[in-house]
Amino acid sequence: MKRILVLYKELALLDNVIGLILIYTLTVLPIVIWIMRDQFDTIPIELEQAALVDGCSLWGAFFRIVMPIALPGMVAAFILAFVLCWNEYFFAALLTSTNAKTLPVMVASQTGSQGISWWSMAALSTAAIAPLILIGIFLEKYIVKGLTAGAVK
Repeated sequence: MKRILVLYKELALLDNVIGLILIYTLTVLPIVIWIMRDQFDTIPIELEQAALVDGCSLWGAFFRIVMPIALPGMVAAFILAFVLCWNEYFFAALLTSTNAKTLPVMVASQTGSQGISWWSMAALSTAAIAPLILIGIFLEKYIVKGLTAGAVK
């Protein structure tokens, strides 16, 4: 952890939004790659070959055949990565102070010498949960497709 702090200080990424984006990308990238690799492995290669035989280009087969089949897995990976980054507290508390505060850090900072500011904490918590609920509502059909994709043979 000390090395990350020294590296971020040398690169002028402390208390910077770009620094948070970089560390969040590096932390969720392995799990997203793992999910997407498994998702693309379940797609039969014969579908892509059939599209190539029917006259599609390689990119046309990818975008017209493979991507629609992999879309539920991509949505699941997106939601997981978004929730992991949105709720992350440790790196945000460690690498930020004033310029690049995240909602979890702001919620935790509502405790002071006067006690806990419950109204502010409740408002910030609602603001932190609302985008997750909206994303879940808008992407519900893809979530259901992803859950039921392997249910019927």
